[in-house]
Amino acid sequence: MALTKRTSYHTHYVHRRPRRGLGGVGWLAALVALGVIGYVALAMGAGSWLHSALFSRDSGEEEQENEISDVETSPEPTLDAAGEITETVAFPAMESYLLSCGGFEEEKQARDAAVLYRARGGAGYVQKEGDGYSVLLAAYDSTAACQNVAQNLKQQEDINAQVQALTIDGVELRLTASARRIDGVRDAFSVWQQTVQMLSDLWQDVDGGVATLNQAVGRLTAQRDKLGAACEEAFSDALIEGQSQALDGLSSVFHGTWEELDALIVDPPENILELSAKIKYTGIRSLTEYQSYVQSLKEA
Repeated sequence: MALTKRTSYHTHYVHRRPRRGLGGVGWLAALVALGVIGYVALAMGAGSWLHSALFSRDSGEEEQENEISDVETSPEPTLDAAGEITETVAFPAMESYLLSCGGFEEEKQARDAAVLYRARGGAGYVQKEGDGYSVLLAAYDSTAACQNVAQNLKQQEDINAQVQALTIDGVELRLTASARRIDGVRDAFSVWQQTVQMLSDLWQDVDGGVATLNQAVGRLTAQRDKLGAACEEAFSDALIEGQSQALDGLSSVFHGTWEELDALIVDPPENILELSAKIKYTGIRSLTEYQSYVQSLKEA
């Protein structure tokens, strides 16, 4: 608009020049007038060209701005009235190696043996296995560590122990809920997984004389509180619609681990071997309960 005013001003100015007759001075004035007219014509042409150029550039900028505006206002993932999103929550596969003593035909035989193993620091977890029963003593992160202990038991105490792999498939749950709620479910699994690992580390520290009974109870208390807070965040409200069965089962697994920890803290064992046995038992039970949960999802 500044260029338009400038062009109008020059045109208006030329049109207002007074007319005079020609003379010596008149011819000079005429020449000056012709020069002014030529200048104005050039100015008008230049002004017109510049205006066109700037206008074209403005149009391009407007088009570019429109394109940018289109990108910025592209539709986001739709939310319903409650502000919920749909997202897949993936839980990774897990694998542990169990030290197992089997060959018991009756459950009572297995339970009697479990009492003896617990008195010596083993988990004493009775498990149905085919037509018989076995007693699980401990869970290890690697097959080599588990095999080493099995060999020592055979050589030193004449106990026949086997290595049993505990494999749990990965799981994916498709959830529709608030982002905070979905993150809560994901975080609860992460804390539960940390709890299982903490139990494995703790019984090894206890058996190795690194952790005293009081120190072990303190670590159990801290992890129990952390797991309880995570479960409260994920499962305190009504379960997510369409996934109530899946989430109810997951919540049951996590709360089961919490309850085992709480029992150890409220009524701690009087000796270190019994404490070690109960920590091993809690870890194995947490893993086997989660394995059963995953299997139920596959069969549903």
